[in-house]
Amino acid sequence: MKKFAIILSLIMIIAAFGFYRYEKAENLKKCIPVLMYHNIYDGKIPSNKSGVLITPQNFEKQIMYLKNHGYETITVEDLYNFIKYGKMLPKKPILITFDDGYLGNYTYAYPLFKRIGYKGVINVIVKNVPSPNNKVVTPYPHFDWVKAKEMSSSGVMEIESHTYDSHRYAKSGNHDIPMLAGPIDVNEKLETMDEYRERIKTDLSKAKEEIEKNLGKEVIALAYPYGVGSETSKDVAASLGYKVIFTMKEGVNVYRGDTYTVKRITVRNTDTGEDIIKKIEMYEGQ
Repeated sequence: MKKFAIILSLIMIIAAFGFYRYEKAENLKKCIPVLMYHNIYDGKIPSNKSGVLITPQNFEKQIMYLKNHGYETITVEDLYNFIKYGKMLPKKPILITFDDGYLGNYTYAYPLFKRIGYKGVINVIVKNVPSPNNKVVTPYPHFDWVKAKEMSSSGVMEIESHTYDSHRYAKSGNHDIPMLAGPIDVNEKLETMDEYRERIKTDLSKAKEEIEKNLGKEVIALAYPYGVGSETSKDVAASLGYKVIFTMKEGVNVYRGDTYTVKRITVRNTDTGEDIIKKIEMYEGQ
């Protein structure tokens, strides 16, 4: 009887190990969609702003459709550890990001996610975060550090970087380029590569330090303004401790991909939840 129990135990161990290896192999085949939102806005939305402004009603319908179809949200760290090391993830993982740091994220996305058990990532333009000493005037208001701290401490919303003050185009010779993309004209003279590197290092380090000082958590992700950077900006970000960079290149992300060129899927106000899943499945099939 004792011999039989030992043999049965060995069979169960071998079966469990085989199942684990199967689960691990299946996990590595996963494609991770990262959605890109901006502002949740309760007002009339012009057709040319459909990729930036989404009504609370449409936003909730989109999110609930994903929830009801089995998608489970992950964190930036989860994404990083999957791409680098093959970390085990839920059956249908998804990362949901919001760029800029609009008040609508706090007013509408945060309570919805809190209620349904979802998580998200907000990439803030640090200079646009209002405070008693920083009166910011923008077409759409941004949330302050008090609200950022509440969202971050709750574990519902991660607050990451969208630069300190580089979310603009600037002259670069005969062209206008995003400020992280390359050397720009300063005092009517094109920066050297060393000056360009130092400028973006100052900006990205200041953004990281300000968020960490106000929220007491490590910043590991950067969203490129307009989705555009360079090898230099990637190297600078990596040297400062950023582990993930979000772009605006459409697609999904795979094991052993590049954590510094994370693809995202733009969500529009006109999209239904079904539309979003069709986009995900289209990119997974490529």
